Amino acid sequence: MMYYLFRIFYALASLKMLSRLWWLVYYLDFFRKPIVLKNLNIAFPDKSKKEKTKIAKNTYKNFLSFFEDTIDFKKNPQMLDDIEIIGEEYILNALNSGKPVILVTAHFGNWEISPKFIVHRYKKPMAVIMREIENPKINKFFKKIRANEDIKLINKKRSSREIVKSLLREKRILGVLIDQRTVNKDAPTVKFFIPTKFNPAVSKLAKATKAIVIPGFSYKKDGKYTVEFKPSKAFKETDTIESFTQWQAETIEEMIKRYPDQYYWFHDRWKNKVAK
Repeated sequence: MMYYLFRIFYALASLKMLSRLWWLVYYLDFFRKPIVLKNLNIAFPDKSKKEKTKIAKNTYKNFLSFFEDTIDFKKNPQMLDDIEIIGEEYILNALNSGKPVILVTAHFGNWEISPKFIVHRYKKPMAVIMREIENPKINKFFKKIRANEDIKLINKKRSSREIVKSLLREKRILGVLIDQRTVNKDAPTVKFFIPTKFNPAVSKLAKATKAIVIPGFSYKKDGKYTVEFKPSKAFKETDTIESFTQWQAETIEEMIKRYPDQYYWFHDRWKNKVAK
């Protein structure tokens, strides 16, 4: 059932009709919408209910529009040449350093196009850590969209050996979405809107491999896509896992505050937190 519903969504997206039905999806989504509103209450306690509802509605509209655009980029890769770049010097310096490079990002904007853009523009292969989709048919579909000979997908549950191999031996840029809730009880508590556990995987990997970590985000502004890179950072002797992780959380939070309706609020990020 889920697969056939997905196929309907895909057909509508291919026809550029899905984003026009955002209001229908918003009002009929009885499962995810309460999570979206709860997350917004936690992240923006000072915003009015009207403001947060507007962000929620635009989140649905943007998400469906991003899905349509992902299909377009797959069919028309030349569209990658039209993307604006901000902070390109940061990734160029990282790539020219000769050190391993980890691209850290979040479920923000259209993160799906970032690997394709980086491979296309900088001619560097990537390895992307992804969570497998439970439905095998839908998972197979997304693998076709996400992967090619220059973009290797690594199952999030795979051993760290494959990750290190891709980063060090194969010299791939490693892409990691780091903003989801972690079940690691030993994860550091940092401020990500509120004090919360945050995934330290990138921090630990950067410390072990001496990699340069560079935050990068793909988002839409005035109908045009932008890829923005932030200043990079390498793990120093004066750093701690907590401080390095806090830096990542702050960078992501800053982008979300700039464009709150382009964040993927559907994840139950603060599951055990009750919003007032």
